[in-house]
Amino acid sequence: MITTTVMQLITGAMGSVGFGILFHMKNKYLPLAAAGGFLSWLVFLLGKGVWGNVFLPTLLASFIADMYAEILARVCKETSTTFFVTSVIPLIPGSTLYYCMNSIVEGNTVQALEYGRDTFLFFFWNCGGNEYCVVNLLFSQKYKEKVELIEICRNDYDSYAVKQVLHK
Repeated sequence: MITTTVMQLITGAMGSVGFGILFHMKNKYLPLAAAGGFLSWLVFLLGKGVWGNVFLPTLLASFIADMYAEILARVCKETSTTFFVTSVIPLIPGSTLYYCMNSIVEGNTVQALEYGRDTFLFFFWNCGGNEYCVVNLLFSQKYKEKVELIEICRNDYDSYAVKQVLHK
């Protein structure tokens, strides 16, 4: 069990590096891509152990991957998309999509609908985790600017300082 988990984490990290190379990611960021893939799959496995299904763990892992990407984007002064796409690669539901298409080809519509539903929900929760993180970061940034502006107005009535905060 532990060997399987370690192998899954390593292959998730290697897959993220592979897509980083495919997307022409800078070489100095490839270890960060590996860490992102490792982290997202680790969160998914831990969530799956807690909840048992795959949908809430996918939401949580996607949220964590996006938080990781947003933090790295600010630290490395790069776009968050670069880090997010490579970090979320292990969460792409390749097996359910394959089995869905295989069931369609075999004419088994009931099984195709089940796999199709699972594939859709994987993508839905993956996108949901991403959007939830982005919206929270945007609102927290706006809130932080408002608090900063209120503090300046309380402590200093200098209009130049207020203009500096408003034009950040």
